[in-house]
Amino acid sequence: MTLFKKVIRTMLEQKARYIGSMLLLIISSMMFVMMNMTSVNLDNTFTTFSGKNALSDAEFSTDTEIDVTALGRQFAASIETGGTADCEVNPGQTLRVFSMMNAVNIPAVQEGKLPENSEIMLDRLFSKTNGYKIGDTITVAGKEFTVSGYTLLPNFIYVIKSKEQMMNDPSAFGVGVVGKSDFDTLPDRKQVYAIRFDDRENIKSQEASVKNALRSQGVQITNWQSTERKINVSYVPMEVSVLSTMSAAVPFAMLALTCILLGMLMWRMILSESVIIGTFYAQGYRRRELRRHYLMFPLLISVIGSVIGSVLGLLLVNSMFSFMLTAFPMPVYETIINPLLAIFAIFLPVLILCGVTWAIIGRTLKTAPAILMKGGETKGKVNFIERGLRIDRLGFGTKFKIREQVRSLSRTLFLLFGVVVATMLMLYGLTMKSSVDYMLDEGMGELYNLKYEYVFISEKNGVPPVGTEKFNASYVSLADNEDISFYVTGVLPDTDKIKLKDTYGQRFRPERTTITVPLAQKLNVNIGDSVTVFDTENGKEHTFTIEKMADTYAGDFLFMPLEQFNTEFGRPANAYIGIWSDEAMTFAQGEIQSTKSIDAIAAGFGKLLDQMGPMIYGLIAAAFILGLIIIYVVTGLVVDESRSSISLMKVFGYRKKEIGKLILGSNTFIVILGYLLGIPALLGTVGAFYGSLTESLQIVLPVKLNVLYILLGFIIVMATYEFAKWMCRKKVARIPMSEALKAGTE
Repeated sequence: MTLFKKVIRTMLEQKARYIGSMLLLIISSMMFVMMNMTSVNLDNTFTTFSGKNALSDAEFSTDTEIDVTALGRQFAASIETGGTADCEVNPGQTLRVFSMMNAVNIPAVQEGKLPENSEIMLDRLFSKTNGYKIGDTITVAGKEFTVSGYTLLPNFIYVIKSKEQMMNDPSAFGVGVVGKSDFDTLPDRKQVYAIRFDDRENIKSQEASVKNALRSQGVQITNWQSTERKINVSYVPMEVSVLSTMSAAVPFAMLALTCILLGMLMWRMILSESVIIGTFYAQGYRRRELRRHYLMFPLLISVIGSVIGSVLGLLLVNSMFSFMLTAFPMPVYETIINPLLAIFAIFLPVLILCGVTWAIIGRTLKTAPAILMKGGETKGKVNFIERGLRIDRLGFGTKFKIREQVRSLSRTLFLLFGVVVATMLMLYGLTMKSSVDYMLDEGMGELYNLKYEYVFISEKNGVPPVGTEKFNASYVSLADNEDISFYVTGVLPDTDKIKLKDTYGQRFRPERTTITVPLAQKLNVNIGDSVTVFDTENGKEHTFTIEKMADTYAGDFLFMPLEQFNTEFGRPANAYIGIWSDEAMTFAQGEIQSTKSIDAIAAGFGKLLDQMGPMIYGLIAAAFILGLIIIYVVTGLVVDESRSSISLMKVFGYRKKEIGKLILGSNTFIVILGYLLGIPALLGTVGAFYGSLTESLQIVLPVKLNVLYILLGFIIVMATYEFAKWMCRKKVARIPMSEALKAGTE
């Protein structure tokens, strides 16, 4: 009991250190539990929704009616006829109406009931934003419909009008579902077939087989969209991937910080209490009692911190999961609360921290009691770094600061590691903003010398409209890895719409087979290497030899001359699938498959960056708190371990500013070094993260960090450091001159 009282008394005397350790554990445990459980629930909800409501593997349109029953039987698949129609409800407000489906892409009812004649289901966010309640009427395409309920669509989870918009605007766009008979009365409706294969393996190969079978019957496919490339669906597994990555990396980085911090605290406390430990030995305390006594420190900290953090994480799971469901609305059939995650979050810190402390105590307790009572065998030792330094010619202040660092390598390394992590956390959001800005300005802005891209439903021949430029394209997958897909694009060799430059910044024309740098990195190929792919339209294989490399981050592309493209893919010499234009154009209904506006893409990313604002500021605030805890704890250690030196300086007449500059300012170089090391560590981590998102986002984000943001981050880190020093000045002021006299008498 006496030893336990000493534990409590010691922790209360040095409460800043131990509270800092607990805070780090609380944050790491909370984030681990909250993010992992949210990721598990989001993944389970998406998987369940996709299965129960039969999410299609692809949606396609043809020029003639097809026998869906026979085709489904031939390829062991469920196929159903549906469709969409974009209807203007109010000026500037579009409602995308879907036909009711019963076998594939079955709508879920969030509230209310399925639509009957002259009834419609709306998505809840659109209804809430625009004031539509169940039982109200809404005019769609000149006809009044009664709102029968709120719907959730498995093939339209992320509700955006097009992938160029990036962010949903429920005041301007929403979705609805009507019965098949009502859908047939809507103008400008598009008939769409949805297919879901019974065999859930090799989906792309099965898609290619269906396309070949339809073409062999003389059916022309006017549009084919694989679900994995549909932004309204693919965003969900991408978000799951992000959460899984973050829930593993961030909490473990925090736990590593806590382990280093507590290990350093225990090591230094045991060294400073070597005389007390020796006295305990002399009084008859056994090794196991002393070991148990010092294990109480990490045990109390790890249990209190991880339990509070895990409980907070459990309490916040529903809030975070609900927030995710506002962006990705899906029905929740089951909420998973995995107690093993909470238990793991509690026991892992306990095992690691107690294990580290066990090793430290074991090493100390091997020392003879007589040596411990004299202050320990390591007292006064000079490490190899200090022995190797040649600092005799330096001034006293510089020598003092250098020795402060090299005489406590564990303290220095902890501060360095802590500042690196705080820097990475703080600059993460700013790096994302810089990357998007660079992609728009230096990526898309540099590559595309155009404003609009129009892709036709079917291939055309001959001369394109005046003022436009033709191109052809085919979506392919690697022959040995169908999960990696990209576009092969045929362009005119003398094109001025596509601007390419090599890795040295020199402009060149796409007169040879050219690969973009991000795609080359993904495929791990270089100039002179070959790439074998298969056409996802018909499954035919093609092999290309890389002749040039283009330094652009506008996407994963393989460019080649248009004539060569048409020959390779068996198209007519003058065939093209799309045109590029500087002016907006209009076409006959049913002629255009997709339209891309470069300005609209830029505006969409602008909205995305605006939405990122709170996250960026939150990360900066979290980094400030994290850095403050680390710097304050380490600076406090410096003060506590330099009490005799500080007291002696006061006896010698040093002023407060001079003492503060020597003692508190000794870590300045380490803080600056930690910030500088944090930048490349961040860029490397973000690069790996972006690489994992490329396939889901279907865009390539370069890893860039604006110089102004680097300066801003440096100012924030140094401000945090100065604030921590200011908090420690009172501790320096409270050290009396008599401290030096006490040290002398001992």
